[in-house]
Amino acid sequence: MSYDPIIKQYSSAIKGLKIEECLADDLFDEMKENNEIVKLEGCNRPVVKIEKDGRRFFTYYGVPEINELWPFLNALVRISSKAVHLQEDELELAKKLKGNLKLFVTATCTHCPAAAELFYQISIVNDKVNLEIYDVDVYEEYIDKYHVLSTPKIVFNEKEFPSFPPLILLKMLTKATF
Repeated sequence: MSYDPIIKQYSSAIKGLKIEECLADDLFDEMKENNEIVKLEGCNRPVVKIEKDGRRFFTYYGVPEINELWPFLNALVRISSKAVHLQEDELELAKKLKGNLKLFVTATCTHCPAAAELFYQISIVNDKVNLEIYDVDVYEEYIDKYHVLSTPKIVFNEKEFPSFPPLILLKMLTKATF
């Protein structure tokens, strides 16, 4: 299945981003007009770094596809428009976080998109969070390092967390910040 029509439709709302990519250029062909696309050299696996106005929002290790494409494209639109859809209590907790947030996903994981949607929004509202998303089908070495037995797998400041509904997860992450 080709995602070209969907990406083209999203592209009209994705503006003003700096997208650094390696081995993922097909995904960004439609976005060249309104964004700065920079091809990274010297990498042997795909990676995508998203910035706006000099601020890095997240790094995606792999190429978002299948179930991971939708939250990725939504994140690009949200960063472009500075729009998030968090409830007030979720937003308050998201702003309290500080540190490195890793999300391990696979393209076919059915629960990963919900976690990704939340974490992308956290990275938008909080510049003290460094978000990294890893496709463990591409970056297999993290499976053993972080004991990834299923996805989504969440690691915040090198501590492992279970996947829970957003508000509960944010409360747990907030406690881990202090």
